[in-house]
Amino acid sequence: MASPPDCGVRVVTTRLEPTLGRPVSTERRDAALAPETKRPPLPAPPKGRVEIVAQPAPPPAQLPAPVERANLRDMSPRELADLTYEFYLSGTLSWEEYRLVGFPSELNPAYDSTIGALVEERAQPDRRRDMIAEWEDRVDYAKRHHGDDPDHVSRAERILGVLKWHELPPVRLVV
Repeated sequence: MASPPDCGVRVVTTRLEPTLGRPVSTERRDAALAPETKRPPLPAPPKGRVEIVAQPAPPPAQLPAPVERANLRDMSPRELADLTYEFYLSGTLSWEEYRLVGFPSELNPAYDSTIGALVEERAQPDRRRDMIAEWEDRVDYAKRHHGDDPDHVSRAERILGVLKWHELPPVRLVV
């Protein structure tokens, strides 16, 4: 294929990028990015006693209420679903992990006619129980029956680790 004849016209295509503020001149930008030079020395620290003034703490009425940590040793499946949803939103659990823990089977409306009929129990999604112990049993079950699927076992172990991590008391930093 022959190239078009050169008619002396040059076409220039430019791409306009969005700006988030005023354009900065090239000199100001280069000066801001240049290594620091000729900086004045810092003043010498004052001798003697130095008084540091801080603002007083706000009155207790203005402080937010402390967040109560969930007790995983006494929690219903419905509460566990809510807690794990928060874990998923914060990025603590991946989608695959959330799918395993965030949808307890007892919340399924057909539980009584399916799983419940097989195990001869009715759904009790609001009955409190030890969720750590239940997940320890689930990890053991996954190891026994899903041993050929290491991803499933590792996800179950990771979920148990996250639940046990949440059970730990919060760390208090003293500075």
